[in-house]
Amino acid sequence: MSLFRYLPRLRFLGCAVLICFVKAGGQEPQLCTQINLVTGYKIVLDDIKFSSGSASEQDKQLMNLLNFQLRSRLESFDDEATVRYHLIRCNGRLPEGEASFPPLTMTGLVNRDVVLEIWGEIFGPAQGTQRVFLNYVMMPLSSGSVSPFLQRTYTPKAGSSPDEIVEWLANLNELSAYARIARAVRLLALKGPTGYDSAKADFETASSDLHRAFAPNPTASQKELLTFVSKRKCEVLQDARTNSEYKGPLRLLPDTILKRECTGGNL
Repeated sequence: MSLFRYLPRLRFLGCAVLICFVKAGGQEPQLCTQINLVTGYKIVLDDIKFSSGSASEQDKQLMNLLNFQLRSRLESFDDEATVRYHLIRCNGRLPEGEASFPPLTMTGLVNRDVVLEIWGEIFGPAQGTQRVFLNYVMMPLSSGSVSPFLQRTYTPKAGSSPDEIVEWLANLNELSAYARIARAVRLLALKGPTGYDSAKADFETASSDLHRAFAPNPTASQKELLTFVSKRKCEVLQDARTNSEYKGPLRLLPDTILKRECTGGNL
């Protein structure tokens, strides 16, 4: 059963694609305009509540700072221009969980190359512990065997200032890992064998980051995601050796490496 149902009072922070508001009298969702104007793989940054209350001027300033720092980090990745991320800020957007992402909405976002949407809430220190709730939606996984929805609870250093929390969020490797998984899945759907090299690199980096993030005791859903990533990477490696449409270096992958990657040793 979905974790969202167990936390009805929490506003979900997540990584999801900038979603829409349904037009009165029509079925077409209305998205933040940049989703339609920007090309490439998009990450939608919704609101993150820093003060656990109504929107404040400080929250707006902190979101502007997070938007700047996260965009700078994503753009610093050594990606080819054709697969580079574009961060899109959606002011005032705070989804209510899975119900905000019906199938038609998800399809529309995927078709616009939205790979991830994020929103959440930050609670002040209580009994020496600071809590951060983030929600992630990996759009291209909506038609796969694992759920595209994840919710995570973090406990950054107690007493951190709002600016320090922003810096911590902007450099959260787990966030970029979800973006890499979603981008790899979308890339394979769009480009097939010509996307193998980039997808393999994304799966590999994401797997390494998530193993560290989920350690030492990953939940059942986290294990499913790790297994999914390992399986998809293995499929890429196996097909690259025999598919005549693929001309890259993975064609020459030694049997020993293929066996190691595809026997479950990296799960």
